Amino acid sequence: MAVDINDDNALNEKAINFWEKNKKNIFLVVVVFISIYIATSFYVSNQKKNKFLASEIYQKIQVEYKNSDISAYVKELKENYVDTPYSGRASLLYAQILSGNNKSDEALLEFDWAILNSSENSIKSLALYSKAKLHLLQNQLDLAESAINEIETEGFKGLKNYVLGDIYYAKNDNKKALEFYEIAFNFYNNKNDLAKVIKTKIDAIGS
Repeated sequence: MAVDINDDNALNEKAINFWEKNKKNIFLVVVVFISIYIATSFYVSNQKKNKFLASEIYQKIQVEYKNSDISAYVKELKENYVDTPYSGRASLLYAQILSGNNKSDEALLEFDWAILNSSENSIKSLALYSKAKLHLLQNQLDLAESAINEIETEGFKGLKNYVLGDIYYAKNDNKKALEFYEIAFNFYNNKNDLAKVIKTKIDAIGS
């Protein structure tokens, strides 16, 4: 089959004309794509570096928290590595230490930081649980209920209802306490030894 040279030349001419008219725009698009690629690569690399550095700080916390003041490490993670999971984990651990040392006001502030800033739902839920338990110990029952009801993670459904049972038992509402304890018991039955503790409380209310 013969090739029509005139058609071929016409196509080449159209291609040349298109390039001449649009080369600035084409160049601009290429530059934009290259810039996006470089920026994305830098961001990903920086995120990996930050996560690595944060993990090293968190390892120091895990080694030293029983015998040393970890507040400086926690502050560094919260200020410089807030986008990593380690800032929330460190904040929660520090809050639990403060709570254990009867520094309730400071502990509540730290629990709130973990709740608001942690990137992990499990850490947020643990912070809400711990906050609710602290309020319960202080007999601040409405605050305890408000905190525990913020938990939405399915895996914490058992703990949520267990604490709600404790709250309503403290409110002398045995009927509601029993309802929550039974939900918690069904969640943990044949899965966790906490079911035995909950069963004891159910039996105590029923007797």
